[in-house]
Amino acid sequence: MHNKIAISAIALITVSSIFGCATTHTQSELDKKYQAAIIDAAQVSEAEISKNLYAVNKENKDLIWNVDGSKILVATWSSKNKFDKHIKQNNRTSDNAKFLTWVTLVPQVHNLCHGYIERKQKTTKEEVDLRLKQYLGLPHTNEYDIFVEMWVSPKDLFRPCVDPEIHDTRCHLHFEEGNIPNVKNIKEYDEFYRNLYYGSIRSKTKGVFPWTGLGYTHDWGNPLSKVGASEYILSPGSAYDIKEVMPTMKYCEMDYAK
Repeated sequence: MHNKIAISAIALITVSSIFGCATTHTQSELDKKYQAAIIDAAQVSEAEISKNLYAVNKENKDLIWNVDGSKILVATWSSKNKFDKHIKQNNRTSDNAKFLTWVTLVPQVHNLCHGYIERKQKTTKEEVDLRLKQYLGLPHTNEYDIFVEMWVSPKDLFRPCVDPEIHDTRCHLHFEEGNIPNVKNIKEYDEFYRNLYYGSIRSKTKGVFPWTGLGYTHDWGNPLSKVGASEYILSPGSAYDIKEVMPTMKYCEMDYAK
């Protein structure tokens, strides 16, 4: 009996940690946690490699495909302003590799925020927003309003890793010697990756993120694991079809049906 109680308690702690705690944090506390995440993500090791990234293949039953199986459903969390300026008015990503569209595979992020709402009574939008920012490795000071779901071709997706292919469940630490990956519409991927790492990701003029380059977002709100969502980038000049645009709370509250 005591063993069963102990196991149940451990399970409850694990679930609570994954979906997030109900505690209220001051801005100072959040600043410290976020800065600690940046420092932690700056140096990665073999032990931090996740072997459970979402693989893009037909064997992965969690994914959502269109009717003919040619496109997969992805999501990006955006501000309304950014959506109106850069996503709504187009049907392709920018040809410029400096302007990237980062996405996750539906319904991974929805499962996280929906589970958070279900497990915490009287959840506020501010609490849901914070948990999402933590899970996605984003600054707590940034503003996001809507989720945008899009149909895209798997051929247009790559992982922001040294090995950008998307069909397996892990990333490596280093480029394979003498073998630079080919990524659609990106010249010299090794240089692109290093510029992404040292420039856009760690540039103090553009904002600093706790980015590991291991294929997952750095979850700075879960004390048990920093492995967040599996992340992907749409190649420059890639087509997309918008399926749904929904405010954050409405998206997280709905029961997702494939």
